Amino acid sequence: MFKPEVEVFNWLDYFFIFLCLLTTWRGFCSGLFMGIIRLVIMLVSFAGAVLYYHKLSEWLAQEWGWADSLAQIVKPLVKLPEPFNSPEIVKMPVNLLQKISAQIPLPAPWSDIINQLGQSGSHQTVGQAVNLMLAQGLLNILAFLLIFFLIKWLLNFIASLVATLIRFSPLGPVDRLVGLAVGFVTGLVIILALITVLIPLQVPLALLGADGLLGTLEKGIAGSSIIKEFAPLVADLKILPPLLPDFSSQYLFKYIYTKPGTEI
Repeated sequence: MFKPEVEVFNWLDYFFIFLCLLTTWRGFCSGLFMGIIRLVIMLVSFAGAVLYYHKLSEWLAQEWGWADSLAQIVKPLVKLPEPFNSPEIVKMPVNLLQKISAQIPLPAPWSDIINQLGQSGSHQTVGQAVNLMLAQGLLNILAFLLIFFLIKWLLNFIASLVATLIRFSPLGPVDRLVGLAVGFVTGLVIILALITVLIPLQVPLALLGADGLLGTLEKGIAGSSIIKEFAPLVADLKILPPLLPDFSSQYLFKYIYTKPGTEI
């Protein structure tokens, strides 16, 4: 007898639901006008982060050397998964690995990953290329978060000035109900922003062999039913910070595991 598949929520799913309920209730309490202001703030912050994180990331890497600094920080922590988890491959030049992979068929997505490693410099070893790509990805995520919260803080400051002018305005039932709907949409935007960061964050968490709180976060992301539902939407919008290129959201998370790997 056929049994319909039941989605099981984990702690991260319940956190998303709590956020949505919180913003919905806040919208009901504050009404339509303030609800729209909060929604606009979230949308503008999100759009600004999506549009400009790459420029900020490049500037931080070129002018301040943040990518190189991050690479040095994460290098002792990175553990490469199969089929890269052998000292011989880690120390192999990327151009030599490309020649070998061209002759020996590899399962997806490893041929794509090897080609991407070559873009960071074929003279580097595999370990160096992976480390640099990981550091650049972490810098992308950091730049995304910096822009998002900076814009949000500035707009919230302006909104607080407006809020003082309408604080004592009475709210009717229609105003509250529409504010409730706007608050719900605001919650969805917040969840979308979180998913935009959490999906690519799986890669460094896996490569770093995360444990403790970070390990719990990685398992939460991997097991989240809401992320599984929203991930195709995020991928279609093409707003993922490219920690690894296009193949990362489609394949990579299926092949990287948190079991012990090889240090680079």
